Amino acid sequence: MNGNTITVFGNLTKDPVLKYLPTGKAVLNVTVACNYGWRDKESQTWVEGEASFFKVECWDALAENIAESFRKGDPLIVVGRMNCRKYEQEGQTKESWEIRADTVGPDMRKRSASLRRVLRNNQATEPQPDFDGSDAAADSDEDAAIEVGSVTPAPELAVAS
Repeated sequence: MNGNTITVFGNLTKDPVLKYLPTGKAVLNVTVACNYGWRDKESQTWVEGEASFFKVECWDALAENIAESFRKGDPLIVVGRMNCRKYEQEGQTKESWEIRADTVGPDMRKRSASLRRVLRNNQATEPQPDFDGSDAAADSDEDAAIEVGSVTPAPELAVAS
């Protein structure tokens, strides 16, 4: 990526709603809320900072995958480019700053996730390994390091090919 790249860590403010243009191109517009806080040294209390809200525009397979994978409140990371869109309203020129997403993923500091590959041409998915570790292609060293009974499956995230 060249130019003005921005990375935002935040939470989805609403469930994603996927739309399609008449050309069949998928588009998704979501808002990501980012807030911060700190511990006040004197009172030892948590102080919430102001929230910032970012409009995020997603296209094609990225839009479809986000709509399938995320819900309101989910923590995520957005990497993209800031764009200024100018428009007319009541005779005045106004600006709206938006992020055109290049990639979006779960914030793994706050959640765990499972991935599955989505083959969009025939609407099928790759076979999923069983949670009991019976997938022959799985790395045996990694399987031995995890007690399967102590792992709770995370929501699956779609990844387009």
